Amino acid sequence: MTTEQQVAISPPGPASPGPIEAEVDNWDDDSAVGGVSLASSKTSITSSILRYREENGRTYHGFKDGQYAFPNDEPENDRLDLQHHVFMLTLGGKLFSAPIPKEQTLHRVLDVGTGTGIWAVDFADENPESEVVGVDLSPIEPRFVPPNLIFEIDDLEEPWTFSKPFDFIMARLTVQFFSDPARYMQQAFGSLSSGGWIECIDIVNPSKSDDHPNFQETQLWKWGHYRAEAAVKLRGSVSAAKRYKEQMEAAGFVNVKEIIYKWPTNRWPKDKKLKELGMWVNEDIQPSLEGLSYAAFTRGLGWSKEEIEVFLTGVRRDMNDTKIHAYWEIYAVSGQKPS
Repeated sequence: MTTEQQVAISPPGPASPGPIEAEVDNWDDDSAVGGVSLASSKTSITSSILRYREENGRTYHGFKDGQYAFPNDEPENDRLDLQHHVFMLTLGGKLFSAPIPKEQTLHRVLDVGTGTGIWAVDFADENPESEVVGVDLSPIEPRFVPPNLIFEIDDLEEPWTFSKPFDFIMARLTVQFFSDPARYMQQAFGSLSSGGWIECIDIVNPSKSDDHPNFQETQLWKWGHYRAEAAVKLRGSVSAAKRYKEQMEAAGFVNVKEIIYKWPTNRWPKDKKLKELGMWVNEDIQPSLEGLSYAAFTRGLGWSKEEIEVFLTGVRRDMNDTKIHAYWEIYAVSGQKPS
């Protein structure tokens, strides 16, 4: 068995476990970096074949009601599509980080928690020889997709019943919401063909700062802390990714690889690529704080909608403050089923 741990700052480059260097903020606020503007078109196609839960002015999945604490409405779907762009920047334009040999044909691919289906669509387009299956609790995927892609509504917390094995199973910002990630790894192992691959990518909360003397007093850190408390009560974990490596190995995977990327909270880094990445991370998360908080805080912590909105005012202020050099860790963990 070969096990590898690597710490990287996205986009991929030489491994660097050290802190990100901040730029001296002596320039006017703007929404573009190096010619990149935030005024880009972000669209999503939403279908309504199931009745959704309405809560705090947002809609949530109806199938297995209450299991997932994020909305499934148009604003959230737009955010998910933008988030896909953030991941493409993080992985250097690639759809996954797993070291899958180019000569290995991926006949069947599973996208767990497919969301709007944007990852599955891109993968199916790039790999017409692959049969791609996207699974989610909500039917929010587009109607018109590549001929080698299908979507299914299912709960993969239940025993998996796929008729044929997969060669690659991908889960992005999904497994942390499973009540038992270790069981997820075991079910994935049993549903892979010999030599098949798994990858799990998840964000870890609370966020971090390498140079802020009182970071745990910021509203930004407290937001992640409260999300962690809520997740425990809602049978999830916002730091589950830290254990994916050992859980994959325990399930029987080999060639396990862990890469830790960093998502800056805004444009504070000096490095141009990280500055651009932070700009998009901010655009993805900061306007969507309500949707990322309402269900978790009301269901898990008993907060009112009004209390959440007052609290998020401070979180948003901290996210936009370039003097707060904060970031989230993104764990990308992959492994292979023995041949």
